[in-house]
Amino acid sequence: MLQRYDISIDSDTNRLSIKEFAVIGRKPRKSEYYDFTLETFSLIHEVSYDVDKIRAAVQEGAVALISEIRSDAFFPIGSCAEVIAEGVSGLFNGNPEPVSEVFFDDRTLLSTNIEK
Repeated sequence: MLQRYDISIDSDTNRLSIKEFAVIGRKPRKSEYYDFTLETFSLIHEVSYDVDKIRAAVQEGAVALISEIRSDAFFPIGSCAEVIAEGVSGLFNGNPEPVSEVFFDDRTLLSTNIEK
């Protein structure tokens, strides 16, 4: 499944927002020149966090940050959580853009496990 996460900070409300999008339906992706950014992504979930708690977790490191963003309602798998944590850390560590967009394709996870 192709997923996209939009991570943004709203300074007016002091909240960090993570929106999870996915490509719904079966799409052929066999070409090595396949551009997944051209797909139509549908919003499937949104969570928000207090910026101060996230900032403190970023300072503690990736494990603390992943622990802070995971909940009963939002629990991405480890490799996906790492990608999200990198995007969140980028926002707090000098990325001048107010929104970070990260993509995750679970086919890469499956192909990595098959190679091992």
